[in-house]
Amino acid sequence: MSTTNNMLSFVEKDIDKAIESVEEYYSDIETNLDNVIEQIQTIISNSSDDSNIKVNVRDSIKLLGKKYSDKHKDLHGLISKIGKVIDKCFQSDFGNVPINELFDKPEKLKLIYMIICEDLYRQGRMSIAQQLIKETNLNDNDLFNVEKDFLEEINLILENLREKNLLPALDWCKKNRNELNKSGSLLEFHLHKMRFVQLLEKGNFDEAKVYMSNLRQYSISNGQCEQAVNELMGAFVFAQRDLTKSPYKYLLEPHLWLQLLELFMQQAFQQVGLAQDSPLYVLMKTGFQALPALMSIVNAMQNTQVCHILSKDELPIEIDVGQEHRYHSVFACPILRQQTTDQNPPMKLVCGHVISKDALNKLSIQNKLKCPYCPLGIGLDSCVIPLRHGELFLVQSTDFFYPLVDEPYVMGKIACANVLSDIYAMGVTEVDNMLMLLSTSNKMSEKERDTIMPLILQGFKDCAEEAGTSVQGGQTVVNPWLIVGGVATSVCKQNEVIIPENAMIGDVLVLTKPLGTQVAVNAHQWLEKPDRWDRIKSVVTEDNVQKAYQRAMTSMSRLNKIGASLMHKYNAHACTDVTGFGILGHADNLAKHQKNEVSFAIHTLPIIANMALISTTCNGAFGLLRGTSAETSGGLLVVLPHDQAAAFCKDIQAQEGYQAWIIGVVEKGDRSAKIIDKPRIVEVPTQDTEGELW
Repeated sequence: MSTTNNMLSFVEKDIDKAIESVEEYYSDIETNLDNVIEQIQTIISNSSDDSNIKVNVRDSIKLLGKKYSDKHKDLHGLISKIGKVIDKCFQSDFGNVPINELFDKPEKLKLIYMIICEDLYRQGRMSIAQQLIKETNLNDNDLFNVEKDFLEEINLILENLREKNLLPALDWCKKNRNELNKSGSLLEFHLHKMRFVQLLEKGNFDEAKVYMSNLRQYSISNGQCEQAVNELMGAFVFAQRDLTKSPYKYLLEPHLWLQLLELFMQQAFQQVGLAQDSPLYVLMKTGFQALPALMSIVNAMQNTQVCHILSKDELPIEIDVGQEHRYHSVFACPILRQQTTDQNPPMKLVCGHVISKDALNKLSIQNKLKCPYCPLGIGLDSCVIPLRHGELFLVQSTDFFYPLVDEPYVMGKIACANVLSDIYAMGVTEVDNMLMLLSTSNKMSEKERDTIMPLILQGFKDCAEEAGTSVQGGQTVVNPWLIVGGVATSVCKQNEVIIPENAMIGDVLVLTKPLGTQVAVNAHQWLEKPDRWDRIKSVVTEDNVQKAYQRAMTSMSRLNKIGASLMHKYNAHACTDVTGFGILGHADNLAKHQKNEVSFAIHTLPIIANMALISTTCNGAFGLLRGTSAETSGGLLVVLPHDQAAAFCKDIQAQEGYQAWIIGVVEKGDRSAKIIDKPRIVEVPTQDTEGELW
């Protein structure tokens, strides 16, 4: 840009210098000519025959002639120099832009001849067009299918309009009124409107008055143009004085005739299925618009090994040709970021989203396809987005919550495991990066912040390393609440993702962690609140609560990575993780996103030991037995084939050392979930072992 500005400044200096010299030239010559004329007038008025005066005047004229002749040569040199400077600063070598392949085949030349002939026909130059057809061996069938008489008639009308003769155009509208009315055309009204203005200009007010009556009737019958008719009535009043000095003087502006000419051309050609502008005009106009940009690219690529920019069917850059020359819609695939072509057309999916054929082929694996733009819904909150680079997908999730345990280090691990859980629920086992979101409370003292926050950070980091990933960035803020969470990101292939929508009748539901974490955490807090502890101390001991709390922390900080890996091994049909909406809320949401008409029936609830008893004692305040008790970093709720579920549970216990349970079945239904009337409650663990949590 700076180089271009410098070149423009060079040209501008030479232009300013030339303008200054021209102005000085004319100013000087006017002064001297005035002096000579004054001397001549003096001689004439005095009737003097003094030969000396005449000789002096003659010599002065000769000197002035020679002087200004020489100066004119200098001016010519200055002006010529401007052209040379422009040529030097702005090279116009068009030879590098066109390519010979555009004209190397007979069918391409034939196409060029055809559009030239059409343009000649449109202009009414029939004899020239016929001669070109004869010389190029074209047939009438090769050209657009329009009667030559029609084109001659239209061109004759256009010539009359240029001469401001409206009568032939009005006659044509009268003959084609039915077709014009079908298309809602107002061409005839605008012609009559201009005819009315002509009458006002000529002072034919009586005829104009009759014309106005007809225009009003036209407006009433068509229900249109009322505003325009009112303006013409106002013009009629002022025209009897002076229309050029009235508020309606705009009706006399010349550009209205050009607009009328274009409107007639558009409506006339539309009647026979032709565009208003000829193809030759459009090609020339768009070519001139594209040429500067293409020349810049060619000049930039001259010394590179890049192939010719016009070697393909499309230009390397977008050229804005204006809205008037957009004859069809253009679709760019949102996945591959490429404009579709005849070979790669847009394809509409059953959900209504549209992608390109190439993207469809890349997304389809074993004749299965999941639209990447259909939302997975609340609870299924990992986005799965195809990347434009190869056959890769971005799987990403974010989550955060308030602290719920007393140990900062464990809280950091729980937060990290909770963020990762949404990724694992999609069957993705490898996470490429994590970000940490941390808000420290402004109510904490400096000592508290310096003690607690590093422990939370370390716990989050250690859990990420356990998952085989790392924390590479994040955000820390200060506000009234302590909040901890993060973002997990994975870039993977489609076969690494299990889209949660393929549950089938006869499948079973498997849960990989026990329920009751919210009850356990709250019961532990009640140990410090006598009024709350009094409500439950008759059914549990402090030791029961402490163990439940430790079990909850262990469960919440445990990763779901092994479960995600086994989902592939045992052909899982769907999965979600159990968190804030409880087991029933997440099961119901998962059911709503199934392709098949199925429902989930939960018959078993694995619950941390003694937590069901506490919930019952509190009159079901937590909603644990109803399946609505919130969980944090809960287990995976996996839909598995009936014959694979037992092996899945056995394998996960062998690898993790923790149980998994078959808790429900998939039935035919309305895509909902329920807990049966009297579900089986499984205490986890079934009995306490001294020195062990589970």
